Amino acid sequence: MRAFALGILVAGLAVLGAKAAEPVELVNGKDMTGWYGYVKGRGKGSDPKGVFGVKDGNLRISGEEWGALTTEKEFSNYKLTLVYAWGGKVFPPREKTARDSGLILHATGADGVYAESWMNGLQCNMIEGGTGDISILGKDASYTFLAPCEERPAGGKKGLYYKPGAPEKTFTPGGRLLWPGKDPAWANTLGFKGKNDPELPPGQFNTIVCVCKGDSVVITLNGTEMSAAKGLKTTKGKIQFQSEGAELLIKSLKVQPLD
Repeated sequence: MRAFALGILVAGLAVLGAKAAEPVELVNGKDMTGWYGYVKGRGKGSDPKGVFGVKDGNLRISGEEWGALTTEKEFSNYKLTLVYAWGGKVFPPREKTARDSGLILHATGADGVYAESWMNGLQCNMIEGGTGDISILGKDASYTFLAPCEERPAGGKKGLYYKPGAPEKTFTPGGRLLWPGKDPAWANTLGFKGKNDPELPPGQFNTIVCVCKGDSVVITLNGTEMSAAKGLKTTKGKIQFQSEGAELLIKSLKVQPLD
């Protein structure tokens, strides 16, 4: 484990090594108990197209309309383990762009407060070629974080890539921390996959682990450390997934309390 992430995880691992609470499964494979859907322009609980539901034992987000799938409860100090796969369906206006969703941690504020679709929060990005990036969803100034990073080419511009041991920078709404192996030629095209991408192709299940301990978060994807941040001001909230044009299947989401 590299130095930055190790420093963040020490306290959490100490707790896990002592008397860690059992993880709680938030996906029951039968219905949406513990979750609710919010569709842009329709509101909470109004979903005539079935954007949110259960299919073959998985929570399913069709992506056909913009909105969010959100937990009823709030969480803090936890280890989240998500098992997901991209489905095959994509919808206009993003039928030719990279499959996109987003895992929102510490989500707060009113439903649809941002872009009439989502809450404010710290986003573990879920997008082909960029899953594991960290960004801030919304414009709430209380969401900031620190991360060690270096500037390198990114998609024809410049980007800040996570790099343990590098100088730390402050990220504010609009900023994005890129995972270290992200293809510098990343393009927003359907099916994009860089040579270093650990994410599996659509139809195959992946595992994201987010350790949210105190004011920090460490993210891994299929066993690869993707990014880490600390200095969070908002450390408690709901867990939310975005619907924005691509089908997403959620097989399991376990939350293990760390205190």
